[in-house]
Amino acid sequence: MKDCTKIRLGMTFKSAIKDMGEQGIVSLIQAKDILPEGLEGNFSPPAVKPESNPSSHIISKGEILIRLRGPVFSSMVFDEDYQAVTTNQVAVISCDLNKLNPYYLNWYLNSKHGKRFFQSKNEGSNINKISSTALGEMEMNLPNLETQQKIAELQSNWFQQRTIYQRLISTGDTMNQGICDAIYMGKNK
Repeated sequence: MKDCTKIRLGMTFKSAIKDMGEQGIVSLIQAKDILPEGLEGNFSPPAVKPESNPSSHIISKGEILIRLRGPVFSSMVFDEDYQAVTTNQVAVISCDLNKLNPYYLNWYLNSKHGKRFFQSKNEGSNINKISSTALGEMEMNLPNLETQQKIAELQSNWFQQRTIYQRLISTGDTMNQGICDAIYMGKNK
């Protein structure tokens, strides 16, 4: 992977992270926000004012964010139109677009192949942890860009379908509860 990517860590925050609202200068994506399908639709990142200059840590559209600690190693492609940084518990991966499609790499990192690698390199005993160095050592089969694009499109399509299914389930749950409540209230009159 190191032949077609550059990996850097997010910013170090020495004090507690607080949403500064209008006084914040950049948005913050935290490890807990990273889901394989990207940020939640209604996600509103906190605006922060880091202790140091964030300019060299700004995440570019198309870069991959991957959690380095926590219950799961998940990654996402940053696809937003605002300036954001992340913490040093997250690695930011830039792909050489002539060799590697970031959406394909995101699929790979979240796939069973990536999970196997993370399990083999896990440094934590109670909390999962992987170093950015170990991440850079990940070996993977790299199909041609056309094949990578097919996998990326299939994954994107599935994420869209999954979002629709989740909305249907949520709407169904609400309707079911309303119907049951109506029957219950009708029987108690």
